[in-house]
Amino acid sequence: MTEMVLRTEGLTRHYQLPRESLFQTPEVVYALNGVDLQIQRGRSLGIVGESGCGKSTLARLVMALETPTDGRVEVLGRDLASLTAGQLRDARRHFQMVFQDPYGSLDPRHTVRRIVGETLDALEPETKGAAREERVLRALEAVGLRRNDLGKYPHEFSGGQRQRIAIARALVTQPELMVADEPVSALDVSVQAQVLNLMQDLQREHGVTYMLISHDLGVVDYVCDEVAVMYLGRVVEQTTRERLFEAPAHPYTKALLEAVPRVGGGRRRRRSVLQGGVGSQTHEAAGCPFADRCPVAELTCREQSPVLREIAPSHMASCHFA
Repeated sequence: MTEMVLRTEGLTRHYQLPRESLFQTPEVVYALNGVDLQIQRGRSLGIVGESGCGKSTLARLVMALETPTDGRVEVLGRDLASLTAGQLRDARRHFQMVFQDPYGSLDPRHTVRRIVGETLDALEPETKGAAREERVLRALEAVGLRRNDLGKYPHEFSGGQRQRIAIARALVTQPELMVADEPVSALDVSVQAQVLNLMQDLQREHGVTYMLISHDLGVVDYVCDEVAVMYLGRVVEQTTRERLFEAPAHPYTKALLEAVPRVGGGRRRRRSVLQGGVGSQTHEAAGCPFADRCPVAELTCREQSPVLREIAPSHMASCHFA
């Protein structure tokens, strides 16, 4: 049986805003609302959706950078919220994160040797001296950099090379799970493919499991095995990459796919049906959270919240008419 590397159950995160006045009830931001996900070892799950849909909040909870309001996150079968501070520190070597900005995530005052090695210093302090140097060098070579890069500083590298350093920093503890939050969005298009190819090579060679967060459906199509589409803190559709692009079931997913630019002539493609922006996160809608923007919404959609249900084998959607 294939091992489950990541599992979330009913994952919820609400933030209470400061009071605007002494006698006013503080507002609550419903950032994440009951998310259930699973990723098997060696697989990759893409998380897509517009800004404000809860993707980055999900990443912070999976990385145990924040505590859930409700629900649980399990990495390799262990509930992260139940671990002591020491146990969580030991567990962190098994899950690492690659951040969006390769310019801001690397300390410009430190050499590559120190940047990559700091992860070992924090999570595997017993690894020292020659063993530490060997681990750092192996991580660098895995991402296509060389020994003579160890003594260089971030400003001596291009954007794509900096993101390779960031991946090496995450890879040095040999984690089972890597969470990548928009890992190529800050890079030139010509460099993005290089980084994505690197991530695929690392998955084949080291068996890394990915949770890839992106607003770019092209990136998800290129890298991921499965895709979960999020809207206002909920998963509204989840299926394999192939089925999502061939037979999307949720109106929001269809609108996202229609908005993807296509190269070529022929008849003009129908414009996206999406109007306006993501709705308010400070109140919970009685019905479907997408109803105000949905072109097929009916009265039922505004009164009853749809549940995420299986509409075909390995295909889940949260829509009354899917």
